[in-house]
Amino acid sequence: MLSKAAKNELVQEFNNVFKANPSVMVVEYKGLSVKELETLRANLKKADAQLKIVKNTLLRIAAKDTAIERINDLFDGPTAVAICEKDATAAAKVFVESLKKLPLLKIKGGIVEGSVIGESQISDLSKLPSRQELISQFLGLLNSPVSNFLGTLNQLQSKLIYALNAVKDAKEKENS
Repeated sequence: MLSKAAKNELVQEFNNVFKANPSVMVVEYKGLSVKELETLRANLKKADAQLKIVKNTLLRIAAKDTAIERINDLFDGPTAVAICEKDATAAAKVFVESLKKLPLLKIKGGIVEGSVIGESQISDLSKLPSRQELISQFLGLLNSPVSNFLGTLNQLQSKLIYALNAVKDAKEKENS
């Protein structure tokens, strides 16, 4: 059992983490073995997320004055919290994949970029490309018109050079 000072320190640490990370997912781990939880933790770590198991009352206190406070009702029963440091899509993919191997795992919901989401939305999120892929696709779309314009300018320049060469050749033939 943790001392009151240790609990206060843990609450403060989680409060800071909740303020710094806009995406948190909540799962129920009832019935999972320690080995299964360790595997899930390792997979989430690869996705830049941390799986934390803390008493629900401490989570509720830590969530005070943060966006996470809106999902306090999810902190019920054996609860684990996944803190997504970068891309919530990657963590969602890990959870959805893990459901296939761990039928006792239950996704409760969470907050992604400030929006409260449920289990079905986490499943939908897992089907999206990663944030980095979406940014790349968007930049590709922005770059496409510029590339087309530059290609058109190059064609015009080539046609102009071809026309000037044709005029030059015609003048040379006239002079010879």
